Amino acid sequence: MRYKVTVAYDGSHYAGFQSQINAVAIQDVIEKALYQIFSEKIRIVMSSRTDAGVHASGQVFHFDTDKQKEPGKLKFSINSLLPKDIHVLKVEKVSDRFHARYSVKKKTYEYLINIGEYDVFLNGYAYQCFYDLDIDLMKQGAALLLGEHDFSSFNTNSLKEYPDQTRNITEFRISRKKDMLIITVSSDGFYRNMVRIMVGTLIDLGRGLKTLDDIRDMLEHPQKNTRRYNADPNGLYLKKIFY
Repeated sequence: MRYKVTVAYDGSHYAGFQSQINAVAIQDVIEKALYQIFSEKIRIVMSSRTDAGVHASGQVFHFDTDKQKEPGKLKFSINSLLPKDIHVLKVEKVSDRFHARYSVKKKTYEYLINIGEYDVFLNGYAYQCFYDLDIDLMKQGAALLLGEHDFSSFNTNSLKEYPDQTRNITEFRISRKKDMLIITVSSDGFYRNMVRIMVGTLIDLGRGLKTLDDIRDMLEHPQKNTRRYNADPNGLYLKKIFY
C-alpha cells in the first residue's frame, strides 16, 4: 500500500526536510512518528528537498507499507505524534505508479520580502529588507527569467552532478500587499538554491547593484563563478506541488 501525504511545516528549527548527519531534519521527525504507528522502519520519499530555515505549506511525500490504515485516522494519528511546527494536511491512498518526486508536473514557491519597518513578528518568516527597492525594475528582471533557460548561473548544483541545467519557469510574479512583497515562482523543477539565488539577483537589481543586462548575461553566458546573492532561507515557502 502506498500513501501520499501533504504536510506543512515551519522550518525555523530544522536542518531542512531531508535527513542530515548530526542534525534534526523534518524527515527524521515524521519517520519517527510513522515508526510508532506502524511498528516498522518506514522511509519516506519527498517531492522536494528544502533547506534549513525554509518553510512549506504544501510539501508532499509518499511511503509504502503492507499495513492498511484509513487515511483520515492515519492523518490524526501522525499529527498526534508530531510537534506543533509540523502538521499533516492530507493523507491519500494512491497507486504504486505515483511517485512523490518523479510524478511532479510543477512546483510553486513563494518568497516574502518585508519592505516596511522591521517587524519582530516576521523575524524568521520573511526577508527584512533595509534597502529601497525599485519594484518595477525587479518585475522587468523577473520577466527575463520566464521561459526555458540554462540556469547554471542561478544554482549551486555542480555541472558534474547535472550537466544540463535547463529549466522552464512558467510563472514569475511580484505582487505587493502593503509592505510585503510576494514573489511567486513556478517551474517544472528547481536546482539547489535556485529560487533564493533568483530572488537575491532581483534584490540586487532593485538596489541598483545589478542591471537588466547583467541578468541577460547570466542567462546567455551561464557560468558557476558569476557573482550572485543567495537570499535568506527564512523568506522562502514551498507552496504547492502539482501532479
